[in-house]
Amino acid sequence: MFVGEFDRSVDGAGRVALPAEFRERLGSSCYLTAHPKGYVSVSTVADFDRKAAEMLEKYSRGEVTEAAVRKMGRDSNLVSIDKQGRITIDEVNRGRAGIETGGQAKLVGALDRLEIWRPSRYDTITDEDDVTEPNRVWNDT
Repeated sequence: MFVGEFDRSVDGAGRVALPAEFRERLGSSCYLTAHPKGYVSVSTVADFDRKAAEMLEKYSRGEVTEAAVRKMGRDSNLVSIDKQGRITIDEVNRGRAGIETGGQAKLVGALDRLEIWRPSRYDTITDEDDVTEPNRVWNDT
């Protein structure tokens, strides 16, 4: 399980250190996915593979569109965890989540996954109890 909140620095290369308690569960690599609510989702390889297989099954039954399958593939990438327990958040995912190199990130356990937030976005979501629909459009200027 992924639980707790952690404040982390994002270095100039877009790397962020994972909490020690999560490293063992993630293993040597994990998937990063840009979430439409404005954060980066971090999943174990096994969980991501299961969700991808479910998506493909739904596609084969006509329950989701080809565009939905493509979006899941496009918005996700497999990353390695280095010897210092860091992952590199690619520029696209950082941009979608509003995470700046040289800035801060909030890592939040969400039971089956880890979420990486721009701290101000996380504070807003927490204050509002995450009830805003449709998905928020962020203005980080």
